[in-house]
Order: sequence, then C-alpha cells, then structure tokens
Amino acid sequence: MAFANDTYDRELLNSADSVAVRTTRKGGQYSIDLPPYVRAILRHDNTDIFFYQILSPERERISGDENMPPLPKVLKLAMPVFSDGVIEGTKVRVASILVPVPEAESQGETFIVQVAETLKARKRFAQELLVSMVAPEIFFILLGAIAIWSGIGRGLEPLKDVQEALLRRSQHDLHPLSTETAPLEVQPLVHSINELLGRLRSDIEAQNRFVANAAHQLRTPLAGLKTYIGLLQGFAKAAEVEQAVTQLDHGVNRMTHLVNRLLALAKAEPNAAAIVPKQSFDLNQVAAASASDLVNVAIEKDIDLAFEGADGPALIEGDPASVSELVMNLVDNALRYTGHGGHVTVRVHANESVVLAVEDDGPGIPEEERERVFERFYRVLGTGEQGSGLGLPIVREIARSHRAAVAIETPSSGVGTLLTVTFNRLV
Repeated sequence: MAFANDTYDRELLNSADSVAVRTTRKGGQYSIDLPPYVRAILRHDNTDIFFYQILSPERERISGDENMPPLPKVLKLAMPVFSDGVIEGTKVRVASILVPVPEAESQGETFIVQVAETLKARKRFAQELLVSMVAPEIFFILLGAIAIWSGIGRGLEPLKDVQEALLRRSQHDLHPLSTETAPLEVQPLVHSINELLGRLRSDIEAQNRFVANAAHQLRTPLAGLKTYIGLLQGFAKAAEVEQAVTQLDHGVNRMTHLVNRLLALAKAEPNAAAIVPKQSFDLNQVAAASASDLVNVAIEKDIDLAFEGADGPALIEGDPASVSELVMNLVDNALRYTGHGGHVTVRVHANESVVLAVEDDGPGIPEEERERVFERFYRVLGTGEQGSGLGLPIVREIARSHRAAVAIETPSSGVGTLLTVTFNRLV
C-alpha cells in the first residue's frame, strides 16, 4: 500500500501542478482554465472522483470544490504536503502545494492549490501489485524449499548409509564403521563412535581373559582337592571318617558343577559371545556328539537316551562350542529330573528353520513356573534334585546370542517336558 501511495502521490502532485499552471492573475483577479474534459483527464481511468480548490494568498477560495479537507498547518514552497482526509463520507488522498504568483513573485506573493482524489485506483493497484509479487514469491519459496530439501538430502545421503549400517548391526557387532562413504563433516563423529566401539571391544576381551584365567584358577584347586579326597577315601577306615569324606566329596562335586556352570554362563553372556567368530555347522553332528558325552550319566540312572537326527543337513550359523554347551545343559537337565527307567529323546528337525527338541517323561514343569526357570539360581521346589539353577539360564543366553527362541511345552503324551530351541536355517 505504501508503494501504491508513493506512485499515486506523484500522479496527484502532477495533477496539482496542472491545476496551478492553468491558474492566472490579471489585474488582481485570479482565473482558472479547467474545463470538464481536463478534469476528466485528471481522473485515473475514470475510476476515482477528482476534487480541487484554489485559495488566494489571503486563504480565500477562488475556485473549486467547497467541501475540501482542512489545509495543513505548515506549507512551504517546493515542499508539497500529502495527507488523508474525508469528503462527503469518502476517504480521499490530498495534495497541497504553495505556488508563487507569477506577476508578484518578487513580492513573495503565493496562492494555494489543493487537489484530492478517492482511493479506488490506488487500492486496486495495491491489490494487483500484491498478487503479482506474492505469486512469484510463493513459487520461488517452494522452488527454494525443494532445492534445499533435495540438496540436503543428497548431501547427507552418505550419512544415511552410516545410519543404516548402525541399524543393521546386532548388539554383538563391535567392528569399526567405515569412514570412506561418510561426509567430511561427520567423519569426526564416525571416528568417535569407532573409538567407543574399540574401548567396548577391549573391555569385553579383558572380561574374557578374566573368565579364562578364573577358569584355570578355580578348576585347578578343585581338581587337586578332588584327588586328595580320593586318596583319603583309600586311607580312611572308620565309618565316621568315611562318611565325612563322602560328604566332602559330594560337596566338592557340587562346587565343581557350580563353578563350571558359572563359567559357562559368563561365556554365554551377549558381550562375551559378541567377539566369538561365527561359522556355519550342522546341528545334527553337534547335538549327537553332545548327547553322547552324557551316555554314562544315562546308564547310571537306567535312562533310555535316544537321538533322532534330521533327514538332511541342519545348517545354522554360530559358535559350535556354545551350541554344544546348550545341548549338554538341556540333556543334563532332562536326565537329572527324569526318574530311573525313564526316557530322554534328543531330536533335530530341519524345515524352514532348524529346531532342537529335548523331550523327557519326568515330572514336568508347571505352566506358571516355565518362565521363572530361566531366572538364575531358581529351581522348581519339590523335585528332590540338587542343582545349581543355572542350566536353563545358560541355555537362554546362548540362544539369544544365536538369535534363537527357547520354548517349554508339554509333550503330546501329556507327561514330562518338551523343550525346544528354534534356530534360523542357513540356505
């Protein structure tokens, strides 16, 4: 609107000058030559109404409209004054100029020309100007937004590669990120992430070394103590001493079993399993070998231990030693809670996935206890068996590190326990 006012104010000033030029004085009398056609020219596209008046040096109206707005308080030569006013209830724009009388210019005699026009043309011009400016502005804003969006998207596309590389990783993968495709601006961030991954990897390696050293430090004295107990059993003759030695032997056996389970659990932790190299192997072979290691335990309890392999290869990816530990824990658990003369069957199925199933005809696990048996050191009461309460927790940790699912079910016979571990099958 201000721009439109500036433009039309100049036109209004030209109209005031035109009126001033047509004003003359002869013999002390003022006259103005402003016929109707001239007034029509002064209108803008015949849209607005044009008003004017001429005042003598004494501020008396010589010619023009009688209802013009009041004069400005101060008027100076060569300094037109623009103002807003109202004529007959209609808003107008007014230009007032002070004009020297040609015949009496030396005496400083002046008269006043005041012109006014309604605001229709300038408002229409302001609206057209607004539309003509806003439309391209909106277009260029949208075009700029698209360009910025596209530019930033393309510029940060390598950063998306870094993001996707992190999202594709499991919590066990601590290898450094590649800095070749990362934008120069984010390479310090990638280096910082790699340094953090390196420190984590070093901590896990230190923990694994601690576990390995602890294994040797704990197993060696227990093995020595077991040897001395065996020698003491050969020398002891009194029944009381023999009974005490037997109790001590059982205690050392339980301690050895507990230590082995604790070490197996530490090795099965996700952070420790993360740096173990993965390889593909046939679960048939690992499960059969692991079950055969417990044949003597089955014979001692007169339990029928059977193995049923898959018809073809059951290839999975992981750590064979850890999976062997998983199988042995499941079979040992089944043998431990199955009574004399019972049956334990180890099966491997290979369809869309590879399933390891261990079924027994023991007392079974109540449904309300099936989730709690995976808690460390938790044991179902009333079984009468001595255990560490770590076998199934170890199974779950190893299964998690291999992205496998563990489930406890009731066999189709309705007696005992069916524990399954489902692995992803390699094609």
